[in-house]
Amino acid sequence: MTRSLTARNLYDDLHDRLGLHWTPIGDDIQPHSISAGDLSARPDLAGFLNLIHPNKVQVLGEAEVRYLDSLKPAELTQTLEHTLRKKPLAIVIGDGLDLPPSIIAAAKGSGTALMRTDRPAWELVNYLQYHIARKLARRTTLHGVFMEVFTIGVQITGAPGSGKSELALDLLNRGHRLIADDAPEFTQISPDVIDGVCPETLQDCLEVRGLGILNVRQMFGDAAIKLNKFLRLIIHLEIPGRGASRLEIQDRLQGDVSNQKVLELDIPRITLPVLAGRNMAVMTEAAVRDFMLKMKGYDAATAFIERHTRILRRNQRGLKD
Repeated sequence: MTRSLTARNLYDDLHDRLGLHWTPIGDDIQPHSISAGDLSARPDLAGFLNLIHPNKVQVLGEAEVRYLDSLKPAELTQTLEHTLRKKPLAIVIGDGLDLPPSIIAAAKGSGTALMRTDRPAWELVNYLQYHIARKLARRTTLHGVFMEVFTIGVQITGAPGSGKSELALDLLNRGHRLIADDAPEFTQISPDVIDGVCPETLQDCLEVRGLGILNVRQMFGDAAIKLNKFLRLIIHLEIPGRGASRLEIQDRLQGDVSNQKVLELDIPRITLPVLAGRNMAVMTEAAVRDFMLKMKGYDAATAFIERHTRILRRNQRGLKD
């Protein structure tokens, strides 16, 4: 389903935070809306009054109102008609100003909502840009358990029966935090950042085979739940099949490290074979710690190879001498 946003959605979401007041203008026509597709065609979301590249939400502050007041009646009418012809979602006036009667008259029957607030206009622009971008950002759902491990957002994936929920339960016992089980929702909130949250219906819950649904908040306390986290790493659990084992073909120095596309972004993925007697919680913690070291610029495998290279060169010089 295509996500869309109307002025009423904006008002319902932000009227408490921004102190918005809706100005009724007697409209009974279909209000304008914007969708994610509109953003790819015209990415302007919300900003100060712009007549050349109109924003989806036009914000007016003291400077914009002074500019409109300086126009002659004919110029003012033409400017407002040009602005409303682009079908903005809403016109919002800040800085504690009242909506000019000329804007109210021009907006009647246009489908554009009018709002005002005492908040500074620059603050309106910041809030509205973030809110609209977040609401209409690309989203996807991944099967698995999303957790915070050592402050890193880690998605645990694997085939049914691979032990994802059991691993999550073990990590919870070790002090890590649950974000979402089964179907976490991921949203691209910036060009290189994906944020993960839990659907409302699954909040605080973890399903473990043989135990059923567990309420993590009630069992471990509020500190065991995290509302959202940026996705940084994927831990994939794999049960080796018959025949050639992945343990036999993977790189013994680097491990089984690859990338997985999530919303067209490459997310590092580490595959951990699930074998009898292995402590998967300890393995996962070690994988996350090693990933954190790589983020800081230290790669244990590279350092190991460089050390051996130096030793070999030193031994070769000794043989020549």
